[in-house]
Amino acid sequence: MTDDENLSGLDLEAAKEYIFAYAVDAKGLEKEIADIQVELERWKGRLALAEAKAAAGDPSMAALVQAASAKATELAAKIAALEAERADLRAKVARMREQLPMIKARERSIDPDRLLAELQMMTGELLGDDAGGRSAAATEADFAKLESAAKAEADLDALKRKAAEGEAP
Repeated sequence: MTDDENLSGLDLEAAKEYIFAYAVDAKGLEKEIADIQVELERWKGRLALAEAKAAAGDPSMAALVQAASAKATELAAKIAALEAERADLRAKVARMREQLPMIKARERSIDPDRLLAELQMMTGELLGDDAGGRSAAATEADFAKLESAAKAEADLDALKRKAAEGEAP
């Protein structure tokens, strides 16, 4: 696989557009081949006409036969070259199309970091970040621990006072 056929760095849409460009080029070559084919048929007709006149004994037709034959040969060679180029483009398109399912599967795979970020956005953790970089949920949890510890300390002090009052009659 050549570099121009490697679609690994592209997303699905870009890969499809890239393949489409190659397919358009191949289609353009088909049209060009058809146009040259029409011109080749015209020159073959001219060659046949000049050969018929030369066979009838017209000596001035020999130069026309040679010119028409050279032009027909040139056009046939051009068609052969364009057909080879078109076949190469079609083969490249086929090889690139084989890569599309892999690209499609790669896009469907789960990115854990992206998923985490999306979940945090949905739960508001990222939106509630304060200036210190802590989330609102973490700050809330720390305050809950602090309040719980303060309440436990106050309850312990109350228990100690009650125990001290009960011992000193």
